[in-house]
Amino acid sequence: MPDHPPQSRPAYVRLTTPAVDDLEHLLKKDPQIVRWALKKMLLLERDPDAGDPLLGQLVGWRKITVGDRDWRIVWRVTTDEAGVLMITIAEVWAVGARSGDQVYAEMNARLASAGQNPTTVALAEVIGMIGRHGDRDGLSAQAEPLPDTVPVWLRDRLVHTAGVPGGDVEELTGEQAMQRWERFMSTGE
Repeated sequence: MPDHPPQSRPAYVRLTTPAVDDLEHLLKKDPQIVRWALKKMLLLERDPDAGDPLLGQLVGWRKITVGDRDWRIVWRVTTDEAGVLMITIAEVWAVGARSGDQVYAEMNARLASAGQNPTTVALAEVIGMIGRHGDRDGLSAQAEPLPDTVPVWLRDRLVHTAGVPGGDVEELTGEQAMQRWERFMSTGE
């Protein structure tokens, strides 16, 4: 059973810097594996609970196999708060060979050195980088929302509950929309 709310919206997939390095290394070795890996990562946008949960030191992480089961992608699902809106993010941490559990050993080493908030890159950006090498293969990831946009839940409440015209809401920043909602909740205006 997932440890986060059911998906009502797609997840935004982000890769840690070492995972991007993994893909760049694999691209030189075998571009087909990279295309397969990217397709699996795109699956995570729709279903962050795909694959199988890991055990031991990697409880809370998941894996999915790539290609002929010789490669694995290891990720975790976290949430990011923008006001009250929760966005599920699948962080892809390692893409690597299955043999000898090397990818899991590498994961443990990365966890030990990365800390709680590692540097990440959006999947859409990674596909763009791969595309520069001629290997995009028609793949495209979802663009992440701009950080200062009005979340859908807030836009809906301002329009349907507070009676603010939709065009007016579209002109607000996320912060302005939140202030408008708080004013409505406290004064009814």
